[in-house]
Amino acid sequence: MLQALDSVMKEACSKTAWGEKNEISHSIEDGIKTLEADLDALNKQAHIYQTHDDAGDMTRETVEFMRGWHVSGHSPSLVSMAVASCEAFNIQKPDNRQALLIAAVLGDVPNDLPYHNNLHFKKVMLQLIRLIAVHNGIYKGTARELAEDDIALMLIGGCIHDLGHDGMGNTVKGVFYAGRLERQSYEYAEPYLMAAGIDEGALQKLKTIILTTDVTPLGDVTNAMNQMKAAFRFHFLGENEQFHTLNLSQELDALEQDKKAAIMACLLHEADIATSAGLSYEATQFETCKLMEEIGTAEAKPSHIVDFLEKVCQRRFLSEAGQKLFGANCARIYALAQEQESGGNEAFPEAAHTDFILGHAVYNETSKTLN
Repeated sequence: MLQALDSVMKEACSKTAWGEKNEISHSIEDGIKTLEADLDALNKQAHIYQTHDDAGDMTRETVEFMRGWHVSGHSPSLVSMAVASCEAFNIQKPDNRQALLIAAVLGDVPNDLPYHNNLHFKKVMLQLIRLIAVHNGIYKGTARELAEDDIALMLIGGCIHDLGHDGMGNTVKGVFYAGRLERQSYEYAEPYLMAAGIDEGALQKLKTIILTTDVTPLGDVTNAMNQMKAAFRFHFLGENEQFHTLNLSQELDALEQDKKAAIMACLLHEADIATSAGLSYEATQFETCKLMEEIGTAEAKPSHIVDFLEKVCQRRFLSEAGQKLFGANCARIYALAQEQESGGNEAFPEAAHTDFILGHAVYNETSKTLN
């Protein structure tokens, strides 16, 4: 099926400002070359698809899996993650399978930014798979359970949510452009997804959930992320008893009417922040170092983590799945960052010398969670 994508991708390539035909072809070829080995590596990580109460105890396995990507220099392709997800979540519709593979091929086109690179896409995809599995385990047989179309669209979003990221953020030369990068990512991918057969309504929902991954301006209650969180609380945490309307921005107003879209947006956002906020303090240090490097800040410090957890994460995960997988870890990370900030706020070592890369994390073997 991957070979069959080549003609579709080349046709769509002429309709977008992003993606060279040679890059697309190489991405497909690379995905085919490593597919068998990558699927084997993924199949050995049984915890990824766990749905039961012990799923939140799998932090150690997840951290070690990702650390191996950095230490070995090889990680499973997004294409292999897409193929594995089609099997795990029983994604059978040809259009869904084709669109997801296309999105994965796009996400595998080389991007070597310090933080918003191909590894970031894969980390988001990994956490998103975990969130979807746990969410559907909790809500199986209810209206909140994610159907095939929902899952496929979310996974597509995970693959392309930062497509073509330029490392500049949404403020350029002192001027803030709301959703600049998120909108750009969607627009780069749209011709390819249209060629795959994704209909207009699904594309609009995809654009909405991608826009809600914009967390800037930090701490602003009107940013896209906070509007999404308001919609989630409105639908699922009882705030509809306090407010009759949300007054969302025009691009996000579908979240007020579409409960499932609010769930999908929340889970995609939580997958986007989970590696930085919901695994281990060592992983958070590493991710913070890479982000500071990308934005040109000389040193990464505990205060940067505290700021991130307060202004972006608001010190918690909203979804039930997010709470199960990452809630306790997030609280621990926040406590450790506060302690180090008040203890002198000393800069972390360079990313390559952090405890995450060196494997110095300390585990509690009884609970299988990070100390």
